[in-house]
Amino acid sequence: MKQAKEVSDFINSTVGLEVETHRINKSGQLSHKSYPKGLLNERQHHFIKNDFLETQSELIIPPTKTTLKGLKYLGVYHQALRSELAGKEYLWPYSMPPKLKADHSDIVIAQTDPKSYEYRQQVAKIRKIERTAETGVHVNIGLTKKAIKDLTAQEANVSTDDLYLQAAVGFMRYRWLLTYLFGATPVAFTNYFAPNTDAPISPVRSLRNSHFGFGNGFISSYQSVQQYVDGILKAVDDQKLIAQREYYGTVRLKRSDNVSDLLTKGIAYLELRIYDLDPFEPLGVSEDAVDLVRLMFAYFVSHRPFDLRTADEDIAKADQKNDVVALENPLKISQYHDEAAEFIGKLEKFSAQAVIPFNAQHLCFKLMEMIDDPVLTPSGRMANWLGEDSKKVFEELLKFAKGYQDDLIHNPAIGFESLSAADQKEILATLKQGIPVRIK
Repeated sequence: MKQAKEVSDFINSTVGLEVETHRINKSGQLSHKSYPKGLLNERQHHFIKNDFLETQSELIIPPTKTTLKGLKYLGVYHQALRSELAGKEYLWPYSMPPKLKADHSDIVIAQTDPKSYEYRQQVAKIRKIERTAETGVHVNIGLTKKAIKDLTAQEANVSTDDLYLQAAVGFMRYRWLLTYLFGATPVAFTNYFAPNTDAPISPVRSLRNSHFGFGNGFISSYQSVQQYVDGILKAVDDQKLIAQREYYGTVRLKRSDNVSDLLTKGIAYLELRIYDLDPFEPLGVSEDAVDLVRLMFAYFVSHRPFDLRTADEDIAKADQKNDVVALENPLKISQYHDEAAEFIGKLEKFSAQAVIPFNAQHLCFKLMEMIDDPVLTPSGRMANWLGEDSKKVFEELLKFAKGYQDDLIHNPAIGFESLSAADQKEILATLKQGIPVRIK
């Protein structure tokens, strides 16, 4: 076991969030309104912007060292965006798209710069356009400068890239567990599936995280940074990928838009593209979901439990396991219950011996309860409450969308509650113009 202080530095990692959601109208259809005019132009705004589609808003949260601060940024960004939505326009709190038109003419590719628009047109043409309408939560996690400095001072031969690879492999091998715990797309709605699709007829844990979700089926190598980069570049050359940016791996090694920079500058952080939007959370993601990523990251980096030489084979097996879990009945205990409990037990033991800036033991206890009782998971809660009637699920989600909108636009500016009403209004105006603010 590493020294408690060192482990604490791993857990005090930098965490950023990217949260996607659709703008919808009062009937729960994709909005026909353009990007909110009260915001800085979508091509210039760096943290409130359109994603792949015209209705697909994306909030990009700066890296923070605490989950709570990150969620405060997410909250005030939500308020800035929501306060500029058109009348009777809301944010859809679910990762599968709302009701779609049969010809999918309501799915409109975002009109950003010409190069991006052309790329998106290609993706939509090759991959089914309705699959591009899924949304989710990306968690970006990286080592602090202090953690890197302390680690390299203690272990001269350690490479930060190897630490990141250990964590990347760990998250991909345990993706099925994150799908079980926080999967939240048990059903899809009108015209998502083509008539001839052999789609599930009853609720599942996570359609988005199953093979029915968006992706291109290509996974690069995680045995080394060189093999990761070579795999993506070769896939582009072989036309398996349209461009480097089309690599939709569950975990992406990140440095810049040019994947080759990983070879010369190293990995800066990991991007996890796993989580469904949690419809029971007004901001789309829970504190527990983010803290679990932080705890797992610290465990993988500290223990380095994986043989990278067999990483690709292990990931392929885990990918199949994830599909099984994603398509399980959300009210049934998973067939991988014992393996899930064993891993959470390891995290519980690990967290008991480290200085951790959140209630990790309490988190592990709650996760164990969710493993034993799937009704406590988001997908389980939805299926237990609303049953198998997708119409009932849709109506409840639309009610959530309207309720969350009312709450957030009438609340004080999150993170700035102590300021005067006039100052809070100024904070929101600043954010709308693409100027970042700092939460103390």
